[in-house]
Amino acid sequence: MTTWDIPHCNAAVIRHFTVQSEILRSSDKAGFDHARPHVAYLPKEAIAGQKLPTVYLLASWTSAGRSMFQWEAFREDLPTRLARLIATKVIPPCVVVCPDLYIDYGGSQYINSDYVGHHGDHIVKELIPYVENKLPVLSGARHRGVLGRSSGGFGALRLAMDYDDAFAAVACHAGDMGFEWVYRRSLIDICTGLAKFQDPVMWMNELRKQKKMSGFDTHVLMMIGMCAFYSPNPDSPSGFDLPVTLRNGEVIDSVWQRWKSHDPLELVDKPLVQERLGRLKSLFIDCGNRDQYFLQFGSRQMDAKLKKYGIKHDYFEFDDNHSGTAYRYDESLPRLLNALT
Repeated sequence: MTTWDIPHCNAAVIRHFTVQSEILRSSDKAGFDHARPHVAYLPKEAIAGQKLPTVYLLASWTSAGRSMFQWEAFREDLPTRLARLIATKVIPPCVVVCPDLYIDYGGSQYINSDYVGHHGDHIVKELIPYVENKLPVLSGARHRGVLGRSSGGFGALRLAMDYDDAFAAVACHAGDMGFEWVYRRSLIDICTGLAKFQDPVMWMNELRKQKKMSGFDTHVLMMIGMCAFYSPNPDSPSGFDLPVTLRNGEVIDSVWQRWKSHDPLELVDKPLVQERLGRLKSLFIDCGNRDQYFLQFGSRQMDAKLKKYGIKHDYFEFDDNHSGTAYRYDESLPRLLNALT
């Protein structure tokens, strides 16, 4: 087990640790590394041995747990933000764990996939027990929260929907929901991107040779990554099914319905999901009103459905787009930790 600490301000420590995942070893057919390099922020109280609540912060697409701790120009990096919020008593001392489930398609959706692995199970059944056994944290779901932006927000919401009592508090910042608006309009980009090769594997092999990725290639890669999570098929040569015909751009309804079955807007209609969300001590959802992926519309519909089903939650819109909105953690973290302490 690899573990090392990096000192941070106010006597905090950034701890890097690797978890050898048997769940990923057995469920990942794509061949990605099952040794996952997670990172945690431990304030001085944790270093002194005080057991604290835990917040699991999920990275967005094209990011990863370890990259969330890097310095950024003109922005407050995550450990500095946490140090400020704790020092100014906006939030109580807490341990923040950033899981790293990055794969070559650009990130993780934090759900189970029969091709790229059972990412949700790894977090709930392996990472959480490891953290509660090895780090100075309070045990039990009542002391756990989960949040994230974009794919991380989707993952946070899905973990609450998919597992019984894994977390007591959830925050979803511009999480993927309303797939008809978020993804369907981009399916044609798969056809354009793969036009030269007509095959995702050949396209990926060529992409790996490039010295630089274009913005469009990054977008196509994201859409292929969504195939790996939403329509996996280990028996397919590529490991997944495409939801559109490459030559004609026709949507393959049977595959698209598999994508939609992962949409939180669809899942919230299920009584079991309503029961799980209803047990949360805090549910926070927000989105920018100018989101480039039109996530404000899915978020508004989720707000309406949660109200319809009588599920207590906080919903906010703010004047911004999808990018660079980590500052919204200043709004969600106090609510989550108030519910956990």
